[in-house]
Amino acid sequence: MSSTDFRRYWWAEVASQFGTVLTFVAGTTIAVESLNASTTQTGLLTAAGYLPAALFGLWVGGAADRARRPRRQLIRCDVVAGSLLAATALVAATGHLSVLWLVGLTLLLGGIAVSAETLYFLHLQGLVPAGELTRARATLQSGEYGARLAGNALAGLTVAALGGAAAYGLDALTYALSAVLLLSIRRPDAPVLEDRATSEGSPSRRGARLRGLLRRGSFLKAVFGLLMLQSAATAAGAALLGPFLLRDLHVPASLFGLAFVATGLAGMLGSWAGPHLTRRGGTPRWFLLANAAQMLASAVLATAGGPLPLAVATAGCGLATAKFSGAIANICLSTVVLADSAPGSLGRTVALLRSASTACQVVGALGAGLLASVIGTRTTLWCAAALPLLTLPWLIRVVRTPTGKGPDPAPTTLTEKAVS
Repeated sequence: MSSTDFRRYWWAEVASQFGTVLTFVAGTTIAVESLNASTTQTGLLTAAGYLPAALFGLWVGGAADRARRPRRQLIRCDVVAGSLLAATALVAATGHLSVLWLVGLTLLLGGIAVSAETLYFLHLQGLVPAGELTRARATLQSGEYGARLAGNALAGLTVAALGGAAAYGLDALTYALSAVLLLSIRRPDAPVLEDRATSEGSPSRRGARLRGLLRRGSFLKAVFGLLMLQSAATAAGAALLGPFLLRDLHVPASLFGLAFVATGLAGMLGSWAGPHLTRRGGTPRWFLLANAAQMLASAVLATAGGPLPLAVATAGCGLATAKFSGAIANICLSTVVLADSAPGSLGRTVALLRSASTACQVVGALGAGLLASVIGTRTTLWCAAALPLLTLPWLIRVVRTPTGKGPDPAPTTLTEKAVS
């Protein structure tokens, strides 16, 4: 993984992730502080980012498997996203930004992300040897968390000092940098042809492959309900995080991004720990423990209160713990999914999980926004933290049966980062 091409690929992903964090913090801050968005509107704003994956994820996964020039498609994604953000920076600078515009922007960027995130990790297979893919996956994920750390540290200050237009403009520049770095990669832009006949098989054969992902007795099928409820709970927390920190805890807008700084370090640490844990065996066990830690971390976030320093420290602890355990869970899940993926169908396999989980995220984000307007933000966060516990009877059965032992071998392909 020391090749120049991989380093450029890594930097391209880091650049775009840095800008994405700026856009998220800018959009949330502007919506809550400047546009006075309600919790229902912030829920809609969050759901808009998930909706494209829920609607088009399966189609995009199949298209990614058949892509003949995946890097060219990634560059096109960067150009389109950068153009949208540049237009948004202009609208913000002229004072015409609205919640409706932000929802539309989030929806379009979410659609682009569906393609880009799947293509990124499929194309990675052509840049590193098969035996290095798990470590490459962890290295990319660690870089993403580092970029989010830097973005969160600077985003609130950028918005407070220079305004939302500057944040959107900077994000547009990061997409331009990503496109330039991708263009500079020397490795031929070619598909990873594991089994073209399988990849381009009849619709009935492809459907059978997708159904086989959740085959009877598999670990993935046993924890599928947990994955879905955890997705809904995560989206609910994301939808209410801005209103909770800015309104309930009275965190200044200039410090809003700093509340997430610890999550970047925690995500990097979790990305480092994940491969080490999976190499020791017991991947399903680590996956379940990581998800349990995520539930507890969400509960800690809901308890945040009191003087501002204590409130920020408690919220930061909850967010960091959730990100650390989430990074480990994502690495473990990657190992499980890779073991179940048929040759030539990785994109569709990942898309199946992504579509199902993002459908739950849409429901979680919208439901949280509506529920918070009735019972309050903090109470809704408590409900979201407890939601995955509904799968406890199934998880107990997983632990008690051989299903929970799951696959431990090192994978030979790579899954996509959004399945978390």
